[in-house]
Amino acid sequence: MPLVTTRSIVLQTYRYSDTSKILRLMTREHGPLSALARGALRPKSRFGGLLEPFAEGDATFYLKEGRDLHTLSSFELHRARRDLAHDLGRLSGASVAAELVMRLAPEHRDDRLYGGLHASLDAISDAPDEAVAATVLSCVWQLVATLGFEPELTGCLECGRPIGNEEGTRFDFAAGGVRCGGCSPHGRSLDAAALASLRALATGVPTVESHGPQIELLTDFINYHMTEGARLRSLPFLAELDRARPGDPRAWSVPAVSRPG
Repeated sequence: MPLVTTRSIVLQTYRYSDTSKILRLMTREHGPLSALARGALRPKSRFGGLLEPFAEGDATFYLKEGRDLHTLSSFELHRARRDLAHDLGRLSGASVAAELVMRLAPEHRDDRLYGGLHASLDAISDAPDEAVAATVLSCVWQLVATLGFEPELTGCLECGRPIGNEEGTRFDFAAGGVRCGGCSPHGRSLDAAALASLRALATGVPTVESHGPQIELLTDFINYHMTEGARLRSLPFLAELDRARPGDPRAWSVPAVSRPG
């Protein structure tokens, strides 16, 4: 039972007995795994308040080959990202990112995915209030691509013709991309501005004026291709935030209700 240390991001925590926690981690060297933090809920625990969602640090644990649950020995914090838990927009976006990785990360080392999750959480945490919504959408689309589900947005899925920035199109989320106006009329109609926004978000440029339609596109795509009909629990909050004050990105920057430790 070797003792290993690896950089890790806490994706989820939940209580195990009165004094311990189970953590779902994304580790750099071993992919996703679960670890038991014994005594983490005790007042004088050595873990203190370190083991919260989105925290990143060096996790040391006893790796049990063939087991689903490992035992955490220590956690050296590098970045807590506590601000994500105190703002509904940031919390919802970070939760979508973490939930995608929990569901779809391969059971082995994936440096590109680990780096993408790290960069996404930092970007959502550091975004100005007025840019939280667009940053969340951009980061989630990039994780979608990193997980192997990148949509085709440059040319028509049916005839292959390149679709210019000045023309409208249809986004066929079931087929996984766009279709030109001359081909079969499947999918949601996008005007030139909506297509340009979608392309920008998917390539890491968080510039979009109308968040609601873009949230619907992202939601439909994820639900169809990535979760096999089982909806992400965190995804609906994005639409709820936008409906609160349509078109106003400040609606995404709302204090979250404090959670018990």
